[in-house]
Formats: sequence, C-alpha cells, structure tokens
Amino acid sequence: MRISSTFSTGWSDAHAHPQALSSLKGALERAATFGVTRILANTSHPDEWDQVVFLAQIHPGILPQFGVHPWRSDDLPENWSTRLTEMLLRFPSAGVGEIGLDRKLTEVPVDVQLDVFREQVRIANQLHRPCSVHVVGAWADLDAALKVAWPERMLLHAYSGSAEQVKGFLAHPVWFSFGGAVIRQANLEKLQAAVRVVPDERILLETDAPYQHPEGKDKEQEPAGLLRIAERVAELRGVAVDALRRQTEENMERFVTGWAG
Repeated sequence: MRISSTFSTGWSDAHAHPQALSSLKGALERAATFGVTRILANTSHPDEWDQVVFLAQIHPGILPQFGVHPWRSDDLPENWSTRLTEMLLRFPSAGVGEIGLDRKLTEVPVDVQLDVFREQVRIANQLHRPCSVHVVGAWADLDAALKVAWPERMLLHAYSGSAEQVKGFLAHPVWFSFGGAVIRQANLEKLQAAVRVVPDERILLETDAPYQHPEGKDKEQEPAGLLRIAERVAELRGVAVDALRRQTEENMERFVTGWAG
C-alpha cells in the first residue's frame, strides 16, 4: 500500500506525534480550520508504528515516519531493524523518525544510542528516505556519527544549535525545523540568530504536538498551533507569513520526496 505525499496548498507540520494527542479528531478538525493539511507523524518505538499506519490510512494528510527515539533505544526487540526495513518497504512515502542522540534528557548510554542511530541512517540511505533527527546536548556525538554516514536528507527537529552550526551543515541536504521554542524562548538570542540565518530553502516549521507547547508542559500542543509559530518565525525573518508558507511548503516537498526542482 502506498501513502501519497500530495503537494500541500496549506501548511505542513514538519514534526508531530498525532498518535499521542488526547483528542485526535478535535485536533485534526482545528488543524484543518487553520489550513494545516499535512503532518509528518513521527514515532519513538516499534510499538507505535502500527498506530501511525492506522491514522495515515484514515487521514491522508498524515504521513508516517517510522523510527526509534534515543530515549527508547535500549528497549528494542531483536528484530527491530528488520521490521523497520519491512515497514519502509510497505510504505514508500514514509520517512525515518524520530531518531537521534541525547546526552541531557535520558540515561540511555550514548554508545547504545549511537548504534541504533547509525543503523537507522543505514536503512534510510539504503531506501532513500529522509530522517527526522533529535539532538539534545549531543552535537559532538552527531558529528562523530556523520563522519561514518550522512543521511541523504536530514531534518534537524526543534533545532537548538547555533547560527554558526547552521553554516556547517549547509554543504549537505539538511533542513532546520523550528517550533514552540521560538515563542517560549522569545528572548533567547542564540535561537533568534539561528532562525534568521537559515537559508530560505532550508527552513521548516513544526509543533512537535502534543509536546513543546509554547506556554509550557502543562498544556498540550496541537498542529493548529503551527500558525502561531509561523507568525513568530516570519517576524524574526522579516517576511510575510504567506511568503513563509509558500517557501516552507516547497521545502517540505523537497524534504519528503527528494524533489530537486
């Protein structure tokens, strides 16, 4: 079965977890009202993969991403990588995510994380799929992993690096996605500088719903919250909101499909 990635005339949420929303039906209705028509549905473990398949079959705007999050990389069945390959072969439009490396928010040993990360990048490259990557306090580890193999297309989800680091990635097919932190950390000069320096053709927007609500952990983020994020990013970059929408939609198509036009 093929799940299509039809070009969107609305907004695309580059990274979310709709399977974890407390009221998916209501959240998707509100998203549609605000023009959010495409959502990349990231997973953290094989026990979520069938959930996003089910959602994608019911809601064409949800595109499944199959992956193992670094926080759960020490709790995997023996056949996880074989099953990941099988899922990606079943769904030719699916990406690999959420994968990554984290030294701050988990006690999973980094060597375990690296083994799982590298295997997922290997599979993604073998099947020419994009990767959505989580990096928290582990930029040196990511650099080490990338010396072995770069993903063919990589999204740095909820980008938290510096403007200088952005420049170091630009020789490769890397996109930078910004979410609720642009509002929650509105006075953080490092984040503002990164938002401003990302080239037009490399920027994407995300909610990470139901996580990373701009007003804190006590509130559940939704894909509809993308417009509030877009307004702030447009303000920081000095562009019109609709111009940002057109640009990020074109960027999303390149990230998802590898389209080079």
